[in-house]
Amino acid sequence: METVTNNFIRNEILKQERNLFLGKIFSFVIIYSIVTLWLNSIRATAPIWFVWLLIIIQFLFYFSIFIVSYRYSKVIGLNEIFAFILFIILAVFGRVNDWEIIIIPLLLITMLILALKNKKLSEKGNTLLSEIQNNNTKTA
Repeated sequence: METVTNNFIRNEILKQERNLFLGKIFSFVIIYSIVTLWLNSIRATAPIWFVWLLIIIQFLFYFSIFIVSYRYSKVIGLNEIFAFILFIILAVFGRVNDWEIIIIPLLLITMLILALKNKKLSEKGNTLLSEIQNNNTKTA
């Protein structure tokens, strides 16, 4: 009975981590897309200070997509150095000749597939699971 309960709790923590990651990455992609479209539509007529402000905001959301993906790739078990180099290369190449139109959707699809196949908990998830297990053994 305890194993079934532990597996259920583990699966629920895994779902929460996956949903949190997917929520973050989809939010950043949507906001990045909105800011980019807005920036492209007002670039010629808006004051230069406002255009630069939007460019800075756009860059923040652009790099947030890769930062969130990098952090989740560590949870999945990708080598930390390899993942860091990979996401730096993707982020840089995404800014070349509008390649972000290809790189961001491919990154999104790849990370979605990896997140759905992931069976590993993050350090926080493992800590939470062990605390729950310790509380269950103390009360039993």
